[in-house]
Amino acid sequence: MARSETIPLEEEMVSILDQCGPALTYVLQSKFGCTAVLHGVDAGAGARKFKMPGFKHATVHSDSRDARKSIQPFIKLCSAYHETLREARRWYFDVLNPASKNIITIHNNFIQHFGQREFEELLSLQTKREVSIEENFKDGRFGVTIKGASRWLKAAVLEVEALCCKVQEDFAKEELSFMGTQSPTSSPRKPVDDNSSDYKERQQHFPGLQIVRVEKVENKALKQVFDLMKRQLQVSSSSQRMYQRLPAQFCDLLSRVGFQMEFAPPDEPKLGEGIYFSGSVHGAERLWKGSPDEEYLYFIEAQVLTGKSTVGCPGLIVPPPFARDPLTLYHSVKGGKDIWVIFNGHQALPEYLITCKKPTYVKPHALFNWGIANKPQKN
Repeated sequence: MARSETIPLEEEMVSILDQCGPALTYVLQSKFGCTAVLHGVDAGAGARKFKMPGFKHATVHSDSRDARKSIQPFIKLCSAYHETLREARRWYFDVLNPASKNIITIHNNFIQHFGQREFEELLSLQTKREVSIEENFKDGRFGVTIKGASRWLKAAVLEVEALCCKVQEDFAKEELSFMGTQSPTSSPRKPVDDNSSDYKERQQHFPGLQIVRVEKVENKALKQVFDLMKRQLQVSSSSQRMYQRLPAQFCDLLSRVGFQMEFAPPDEPKLGEGIYFSGSVHGAERLWKGSPDEEYLYFIEAQVLTGKSTVGCPGLIVPPPFARDPLTLYHSVKGGKDIWVIFNGHQALPEYLITCKKPTYVKPHALFNWGIANKPQKN
């Protein structure tokens, strides 16, 4: 059953969304799979710029001028899942009420895939929005820092976020083309019944966490390339069950194109610039600490081909050579008790996406005040 919530729009946000409302709806659809409809907003020419293929529900509802005077403008968010609405709303308020009124940093490792077209767009935004935009890289993470006056800062953030989402989709199309397939018409994720043995088995591995939903990832193309990789590596041992924690915005993308270095870099990439996994859920929690205001945690359970492994170190972009042959490499690196790193995403096959509620979640002040008048529906 579809769920929905509304967010009232203040005058400043209406002014911003009049120009870049379609960018907001596109980002919400791309990041969270959340349908967003703007009421009382005249998007104008902005709709043509951000009308992207494949996002039919990225909608701007422009009311008549008389209607706009008589109603409070608002955003209506719709999703099949309550937690998706919460994630979309939290992201929206992070943009609306940043910690600093004049500076925002967007963290997204797909920024490294920006080409000439994207950088020209950033230069254009600097002039159009009267902001400064600077690309940065720190602790294995790419980011874009935007500085400027509050109103146009928020507009620029929405447009840069939309640019990142477009680059992600282009990347996904290339990966699917490499695997010889097209984007699936339906989601590869299928809900797992709460009373099934699959669900109960997952519960045993998540002590101390409240499981909200378990979904099985069924992607034939990923299974085929995984089986091919297993034969190419000629590994004698079977794959290992491991876990990765990732941001909400990459759950759908991972289920379509598999594991990528860009999705979930750890807080401290001490073992190299690869794809990290932990042999336990608690190990994954330690590896990816996240932010204190996160309400939900997302874990991918996968089968991983570690093969011949050695100790990792910072800066590795491929595994070290095996023995004296510089052309023969280890299959993975490891460190600590239960951390492994692979450098080819096809060595891992996603099997389940487990959504959990954070046990120590504390509602941020901005969301708390808004939530009094807009109580979410129960699960």
